[in-house]
Amino acid sequence: TFSSRMKKYYIKGACLLALLLFCSTSFSAIYYVANTGNDVNAGTITSPFLSIQRAQTAVVAGDTVYVRGGTFTMAESQIAQYTSIWAYVTLLNKSGTSGKRINYWAYPGEKPVFNYTAVNPAGYRIHAFQVTGSWIHIKGLEVVGVQVNITAHTQSECFENQGSNNIYEMLSMHDGKAIGFYLTKGGN
Repeated sequence: TFSSRMKKYYIKGACLLALLLFCSTSFSAIYYVANTGNDVNAGTITSPFLSIQRAQTAVVAGDTVYVRGGTFTMAESQIAQYTSIWAYVTLLNKSGTSGKRINYWAYPGEKPVFNYTAVNPAGYRIHAFQVTGSWIHIKGLEVVGVQVNITAHTQSECFENQGSNNIYEMLSMHDGKAIGFYLTKGGN
């Protein structure tokens, strides 16, 4: 009968709508950063961003940023934020959630190296990566050349963590004057 066919179409339509809603919320985006990229790009593998800072503006919980291999020569113009005596070059203040971390990972089989030798603003302590967000996973990055230029308080950091539930994995920090990893706040 007509009413039983309408009921079947209604049920099929409701199931299709539920499936579409589930699929649209269950997929995570993947972005790419490369030393040949540009921050006006779309962040795809063929049109990557230049900086992790730019990628952070695009990500949401569950997304992954793959950082391609090669040397990223960091510049003072890339400092994301100045606060008091601190210069945060890359400020990761966006959080993931439990079960949906924001991942900043070296592209498989490649080694991204961030060189901070040219980042030396007078009167500031340099933080290569200031991480205030939570549920973040950083893996496979190398940080070199972080400078110290305040003689009264000679402390800069490669990675400073203030968020909770973050994972730092397979990182290398060397040939600079800064502390490699500094845990100031956060748990787990």
